Amino acid sequence: VAGTASVAGTASAADVAAVLQPRLTFAPDELRAAEAAAQAEAAGSGVAAWQAVARTVTALQRLDCGHDAGVDGVTTAKEAELLNATEAILDAAAGGEPLAMSALGHMYLLGDPCSPKRNLTWATHWLEGAAAAGQPSALAMLGFLNESRALSRVYNFSYATPAALTARYPPVGGGAYAQGRALYEAALTSGGSVLASLALGSQYSNGFAGVAASCPAAAAHYEAAAAGAMAQLDEKRQRTVEQGWLDSSSEARTLLRKQPAAARESGVDPASVEYMDYCAHVGDVAGQVGMAHLYHSGTHGVPRDTAAAAHWFAAAAAKGDPMGHANLGLVRLRAGDGAGALPPLRRAAKRSDPSGWAGLGYAYYYGLGVRQDYALAAKALSAAARLGHLDAIFNLGVLALRGEGMEQSLHKAERFWRVAADFSHPMAQYYIGRMKARGLGTRRDCETALFFLQHAAAAWPAGNGLLETGLAAHEADRPQRALVHYLLGAHAGLEPALHNAGFLYAEAMPRRQPQLAASYRGAASEYFRRAAVLGSVDASIRLALLLSEDLTAEHSASSWRLANELYAEAARHGSADATWHLGYNYLKGRGLPKDWGRAWALMRDGGMHSRFAELRGPEKLLFSLLRAVYEARVFIVFAALGSFVLATGGKRAPGFGAGAAATAVWHEDDDAAADDFDEFDD
Repeated sequence: VAGTASVAGTASAADVAAVLQPRLTFAPDELRAAEAAAQAEAAGSGVAAWQAVARTVTALQRLDCGHDAGVDGVTTAKEAELLNATEAILDAAAGGEPLAMSALGHMYLLGDPCSPKRNLTWATHWLEGAAAAGQPSALAMLGFLNESRALSRVYNFSYATPAALTARYPPVGGGAYAQGRALYEAALTSGGSVLASLALGSQYSNGFAGVAASCPAAAAHYEAAAAGAMAQLDEKRQRTVEQGWLDSSSEARTLLRKQPAAARESGVDPASVEYMDYCAHVGDVAGQVGMAHLYHSGTHGVPRDTAAAAHWFAAAAAKGDPMGHANLGLVRLRAGDGAGALPPLRRAAKRSDPSGWAGLGYAYYYGLGVRQDYALAAKALSAAARLGHLDAIFNLGVLALRGEGMEQSLHKAERFWRVAADFSHPMAQYYIGRMKARGLGTRRDCETALFFLQHAAAAWPAGNGLLETGLAAHEADRPQRALVHYLLGAHAGLEPALHNAGFLYAEAMPRRQPQLAASYRGAASEYFRRAAVLGSVDASIRLALLLSEDLTAEHSASSWRLANELYAEAARHGSADATWHLGYNYLKGRGLPKDWGRAWALMRDGGMHSRFAELRGPEKLLFSLLRAVYEARVFIVFAALGSFVLATGGKRAPGFGAGAAATAVWHEDDDAAADDFDEFDD
């Protein structure tokens, strides 16, 4: 990828289709199984059970321990399967198998619940052995350990890259991060690593780690990272009924000194699953649909059982629920039962369910239960798209690019994908990014390409897993485990992970090792600075607070000045907390002239409080009282008005009620475009 902009490319739609090779998001299970078998045959060997576990571990994805499904003290089937796989990994590693050695290194380093306990000596031993054999995940992990210095900072464990590896992969350029960058580059040339691609992409995009910012280099690395993220997402989405590209929400909560009592609202705990199952059995439609999805995905302690999923979808459909009809039809369609899928899909479509229309489109596209007809497939997908179905919008782009069911048009394909990309469809973002980076039938634009490729790579499922594991460890008062997972996300360029790594270095680690407080302060400043560069206003405030603590004579004035600049910048981005701190500094005269009027106005605009403020004694009491009065100001005004009315005996004061009441008039747009969709005769 070279250059930042060029004239529009001359590639045709057929040329672009040959390069991108786009596919519909949905395909019958039989077709996907046949493709997987063909790929395995081409590879020349099957995949052993331990290899699947090892690849999950080295991809930084969490293992499914099956704890929720078992009873305390009783080994579940999933746990037994993982134990057998771990034993096989140990045997293979002892025989010098690179993937097995890398997997053991990751297990011993991260200490997941259903893998061997953390042992840093064994972790570095196996990672070094795998890296010497050129295993890309091991090279990327050693690059991370070199760049982050996590072992020495977090665990006080002395580690240096072996001379043999340094000689084989000499440092790239100079500076403290050169060796880590060399190992990242080696991981890419040895087969590729999403972690290495994200780390290098973040460095070249923002000028981190001593490298000069370069849009072409950043776009190239983020494209490789996005390709890896799409591969992981493809595995994950197969467990959804509709094989949708929408990823689960990440645990992107920033850490605070006084963490809110509410736990993760998006989580599904065993009690929630039990209650959902109860609701399903007593006939609640939402409970039936929810349990059907859990059975289909096999998550949250519920075993994967597509027959049970179909049962609950059918129960919801029997009560007339459109989602029940649509999902029942899609389950049957995936199984190849087109004749059984069409009735519920048509019922859902008649009730304007977008998934019902999309399912009809897939049936006509693959010829399941009906004759294959690309034109009718396009019409059905258009109906789903009008109802906001994001995958349908993306799939229309695929049809337009391939000329199936509509005129072949690169312009139309880009329009459909651009709409889907704007609504965070990762595959659409990936394709738009690649087209813009290479000028495939469109104007080459590196900045636009980088924007979309960064967002596509951000859908990396392992990144969400790192954030969730870090949050769970923090809530369990295990700051070192939390910090290591946040550091992995931070060096992959995840903004919440950068902030939270800085927070743990600033708040948690000095309490564990007070003698290293100065070192931790420097590390916290580094990660807050990086997060602030990526646009985190919370990190800007944290960095300003760290600067405010540097009150030595030679640094006091410059520290206050820079802190106030950070507060002002965060306030311009809409941060009420930063506005309050800026007002507080006007009140105290910290780096700013004392101005009570300005201070009151700013603190009022900031809601009279800040999540980051650490007030004590009488000052805390005073500001708590001011906040209470400010938040109750509306009630106080109405109470005063009521008292006035009672005191005057209900007589209207002069000026009250004068004038006619204003009447709102709604003007309907008479020129709305008519819906020209012809409904299906069948």
